[in-house]
Parts: sequence; structure tokens; C-alpha cells
Amino acid sequence: MLTSAEAPSTGRRRSAGRPDPTAAPSRAALLPDEDLAARLAAGRHEGDPLADALVATFAELPGGHGWRLLDQALDAAPGPLPADAPPALRALIEQAGSAPPWLDLDLVDAGATSFWRVGAPALFVSLLYGSLAFGYQYADLSRPLVATGRLERMASRRIGETARWSLDVTRPGGMHPGGAGWKSSIRVRIVHALVRARLTRSDGWDHEQWGVPISASGMMATAIGGFHIVPERALRDMGARCNDADREARTALWRWVAFVMGVPEDLLPQNAREAERLMATLEGFFPGPSEDGPRLMRALTHYGLPLEGAMPAPLVGPARALSAPVVASFIRRFLGDEMSDQLGLRRSPLRRLFPLTRPVVRAHAVLLALGVLGDERTSAAAQIRAIERLLDLAGDPKAPVSPGAVAG
Repeated sequence: MLTSAEAPSTGRRRSAGRPDPTAAPSRAALLPDEDLAARLAAGRHEGDPLADALVATFAELPGGHGWRLLDQALDAAPGPLPADAPPALRALIEQAGSAPPWLDLDLVDAGATSFWRVGAPALFVSLLYGSLAFGYQYADLSRPLVATGRLERMASRRIGETARWSLDVTRPGGMHPGGAGWKSSIRVRIVHALVRARLTRSDGWDHEQWGVPISASGMMATAIGGFHIVPERALRDMGARCNDADREARTALWRWVAFVMGVPEDLLPQNAREAERLMATLEGFFPGPSEDGPRLMRALTHYGLPLEGAMPAPLVGPARALSAPVVASFIRRFLGDEMSDQLGLRRSPLRRLFPLTRPVVRAHAVLLALGVLGDERTSAAAQIRAIERLLDLAGDPKAPVSPGAVAG
């Protein structure tokens, strides 16, 4: 069990005169935890044994056959697996479909529903410009992207894949075994293992200095830090209200997502308080950005909006030129000035546009409270459909990820 320590203040220095979105309401700031830091250090040298074993099994099969077996197993879930499922596939599906003592699927669903309470525009900003940018701060998290050439060459595709996966896992009911988010998370888990296997064989990967590609600690940081805590902070900065029950429900959601994706249980937070302390620890643990950080950030700011298909082709270029500085200014607000300077994000008066997000968030909350948008589940479903239509217009892949994602 993780233990917490309290102190009057902690975290990065922020500019005076504006609210600190990193401060959890009604909670003392949390100090980094030395025991957890030691566990993170060990986790840098751990992969995902079940997924790695499955990828090794797939490598012995004819091309594409392993992925077809995986699809068949996921289609059968949560029922019995096909008779010809390899033992390694059975082991992974059984682990991901097991119910740990702490799992409460009703609470997980509550977390997914509350996630959409703030409205799709705010979620889009917090996930895309908060979650994806989060990983570029740390070489451990961004180096596999650079090594596979994923972001510069296929920036829009990767962003679309991430958006599809995010929709699946935050869809109420999506993380039930056999649900869309559960299946998507397992597919992403296998792609991570494919990348890990490829980079492990590469002469260019420094195992002693960098640890295991897409390590256990890195996967935890991405799921809990990047997709849970960072969006929570961004949403608070946009004026979203979140009570203790919502925070616990969302932590339950992301704890389960991370478990299904192969993060060891002893790296997972048991509650919202532990999630915040875990974030405080990992922020001071991982090495800073790599030399490729500015290049990755430029790809995100220029290709972070799904514009293709959403407007006439001649307008896409000018729209990107206009949107990139706004995107960069939002990311700069989330990351802070020091880190943004390291990642090549220019200072801009456009950051003053950020407070304009708050009336949008508050208006959505009022409409939801008045019943104009239906109940919370109805509203969540409608917003998910709207984003899916936008992704369809942009030509983004309908599947969250595929084996081709790791093609060199």
C-alpha cells in the first residue's frame, strides 16, 4: 500500500495572479514519496511479461495470424476463448478480464460519466493539449515515439488513434470486460509490446541508460499522470467543478484502465489522494525532455486539430497556420514557462484567450443541470457521437490502433 506525506506546499512554481490548477480542492499538497520513487526506478527496467510473451508467440506464427487470433479472442470476450487460442493469449486475456478485489465497475462507470460532465470542447483541450504534451516533457515517454518515427511522419493518425482510444475507455460501460474500451486498451497494450520488442532488438536503444522501452513506470505515468491527473488539472483551470466523489470515481476508472493495459498493481494508486502524490513523485523522477522534444511539440501544435475532411482542402493550410499559435499558448499554460521554453513553445499574448474556455464550461454545466442536454449518460453518449463524427470527417482511423502503427 502506498503511503502519503503532507506539506504546506509543493509542485512547480507558477506565475502570480492566476489560479493554480495543480492544487486539488480541499487537499494539502503532497510530497514526493521516496519508496514510490524507488519503485519507479525499478519499473523503468520492467516491461509487460504477459504481453511480451504473447508478442513472442505471434512472431512464430504466419504474418497477421496472431492479430487475427487476438481479434477472435476479444470478440469472444467475456465468454470462453476460441479453442485454438495460444496459452500466452489465454493468460493475457484472463489477467485483463479478471476482477481484482478493488474493482468496482459501477464506480468505474460513474468515473466515465462524470468525465463527460464538463463538455466535449473542454475535454478535447485537456486531453489533446494536456495529455499528449505531458509525455513530451520526459525523454522516457517520448523516446519510443522518436525511435519509431511515429509523430512527425504520422502525427494526425496517432492523434486520431489516441482520440478513438480515449472515447472508448471513457464511454460509460466501455471498460467492462468485452466492452469497447477494454478491447481497445488490450490492442494498445499489444502494440506497446510490439514496439518494445522492436526497440529491444535495436542497436540504437541504450538499455542501461534508458531502461526498457515503454516500461512499466512509463505506462503508469502515461495512464495515471497523462490521462488522469493532467486533464483534471486542466479542467480545474477551465473552471470545471469536481467534488471528491467524482475524483474518486475517475481515479477508479483510470486505475482499471492502467491495470488492463499491463501496469503492475503495486504501481497503481488506490484513491485520488494517492494519484496526486504519485504525480508529485513522478514529476521529479523522470529525466527531462530529449533533444527531440521541440520537434515533437511542433508536430503536436501544427497537427493537433483534425482539420482534413472537416473543411475544404485549400483552407486546411491557413487554418493550421492560425490554430498552431493558439494551441501552443494553451499547452504553454499547462506545462508552465520553464518546461515550455525547453520544448520550444514561444511566449505569446494568445495565452490570454484561455479564460474564454471558462464560460463554455460553465454554460455546459448549467444546461446539463437544467436537463436541456438530457441526463448525464445521454449527454455523454451524444458528445461521444459528435466527436466520432468529427474524427470520421477528418479521415482518422476507426480502430484506435493496429499492428501497422509500429511499421518503420
